[in-house]
Amino acid sequence: MNSALLVVDVQRNMVEGPYSVPQSEAFLAKFAARIEQARADGWPVVFVQNDGPEGDIDEPGSEGWQLWFTPEPGDRVVRKTTQNVFESNPGLAAELQDAGIDGVELIGMQSEYCVQASARGAKASGFSVSLQPELHATFHDGTPATNAPGASYEVSATELAAQVHAGLLEDGTLA
Repeated sequence: MNSALLVVDVQRNMVEGPYSVPQSEAFLAKFAARIEQARADGWPVVFVQNDGPEGDIDEPGSEGWQLWFTPEPGDRVVRKTTQNVFESNPGLAAELQDAGIDGVELIGMQSEYCVQASARGAKASGFSVSLQPELHATFHDGTPATNAPGASYEVSATELAAQVHAGLLEDGTLA
């Protein structure tokens, strides 16, 4: 199988500042290691960058919109305006398939939104999909609006990411 690594929405607004995902430093280290391993294995690396609406923290051109990792020569950057990168980029699946890619691994942000939707989009496009639970992250579900230490939440980010991962496995999306 020939695979590509899709790095979904690892943008500054998700990993630094008051609205960063919990444990962002630990996730960034894991993401960096996975990106380097994919490159060493000869996999294409595709960075997915979310374009938020005007005034949003990921509005194109804003500081929060910037990718955290710097793509290297040969890496690809695709932008999206929907949760599913394949929906926002109708030619992406064919482009990957034309390059001999038949499987994708997704890492990144947010588990219950763009990672999940893009995993489903990849599967619907005919790809084998790989998703490791320790390589996608999200925010806490509940209050407060920031991830302040000691804050109380209805569902922790770790629990929510695990629920999304289990749900994708249950419905066969990753099979």
